[in-house]
Amino acid sequence: MIARFLCKISFTFNMIERFLLQVLIASIAFFVLMNVLLRMIGITIAWADEMAVYAMVLSGFVGASLMLRARIDPAVLLLQEVLPKHLHHVLRAIVSGISASFGLVLCYLCWLWFNPAALVAAGFDVAAFEAATFNFVYTNVTPIMGVPTFFFFLILPFFAVAITVHALTNLCEDLGLLDRGQDPAGLFKDEVQ
Repeated sequence: MIARFLCKISFTFNMIERFLLQVLIASIAFFVLMNVLLRMIGITIAWADEMAVYAMVLSGFVGASLMLRARIDPAVLLLQEVLPKHLHHVLRAIVSGISASFGLVLCYLCWLWFNPAALVAAGFDVAAFEAATFNFVYTNVTPIMGVPTFFFFLILPFFAVAITVHALTNLCEDLGLLDRGQDPAGLFKDEVQ
């Protein structure tokens, strides 16, 4: 029951992440190409470079989460090569457990960093929040655009929750509680079989 619920949440995250990744990659190409073409005629738009950099960073987090679910993330296979084949599923389960633990720790650290409880206690008064906590996450701005970096930092709690859900879903599959599909992240659905 819980395993199927996790699988549904993971699938929902996959759909959101695939859409976000497409938008972010397209925006990187757009901002870089726009600036290159405009520089050819002597116009430089500094904010376009900054947006391209932020889009690239955000796409890294989104892509890493998708790769974790699809199990195509970079891995060191040295231990797997020396273990007998019948222990590979145990190693996979251990890695999924460690990934889920990392996700949970990251969720906790994001909670500490954004400190929503203190923000609510301050009555959503950011100045009072900063005076009480010396946490300036809500007022830092980007160097060129002057946009609050808080909006870009929101990728971290999203990433933390997503990898936790994906890792727990992978763990349920490793433990035999769920059947693993051929393409659980939906990354290769358009490829010719």
